Amino acid sequence: MTEQIEWNGIDLLLLAQKALYIPSYQTLILSDWHLGKLGHFRQEGLFVPPMQMQEDLERLTHLLRQFPVQRVVFLGDLFHSIWNSEWEEFASYLQQFNGIEFILTKGNHDILSDTILGKTSLRVVDFLQLGDYLILSHEALPGIPKHILNIVGHLHPGVQIRGRGRQLFRFPCFYLQHNVFTLPAFGRWTGLHIIKNEMQNQLYAIVGNDVIAVI
Repeated sequence: MTEQIEWNGIDLLLLAQKALYIPSYQTLILSDWHLGKLGHFRQEGLFVPPMQMQEDLERLTHLLRQFPVQRVVFLGDLFHSIWNSEWEEFASYLQQFNGIEFILTKGNHDILSDTILGKTSLRVVDFLQLGDYLILSHEALPGIPKHILNIVGHLHPGVQIRGRGRQLFRFPCFYLQHNVFTLPAFGRWTGLHIIKNEMQNQLYAIVGNDVIAVI
């Protein structure tokens, strides 16, 4: 089940696949994929299982087939560190979508050289503005007017929900505070930064196939 919120008349669809879709701009947004993270650890001599990257690519493909998409925006930290072979797999994947624009708002982990990035169809920017009311960036930008929503990543937000029998569950979440809207990390190997549910924010937990407003 998808949760829908509105900002200045613009519908925002919060997806259980840890992504955001904006119908009026036919734009799909995801953040903090951290591709190649386990491959980086293996390069450093740490024993970790191969990252099943194909599952992540299939998750993105499903979204591109589910919605009419003109552009995909990666809100930074697309690739975890220096080059490894998983980048080539990702670059090859992009080639099958000639009708879609792919944009990266550069994050702190995006340290691949311009030469490597330039061999793909990715357009790399510091931030991206959509219309009059939306600005997309990796981290929150200072001085954004209150009527403009700054859609960001970086934090990997999560929420703790207490169940019966004192059980404590942790879920990734979307996080709205004032005019900053933080997306959950799209990657599966990122961890969670737990956000407290307070009066001045609104959290939307991803629980299985549902997105649920936390009250």
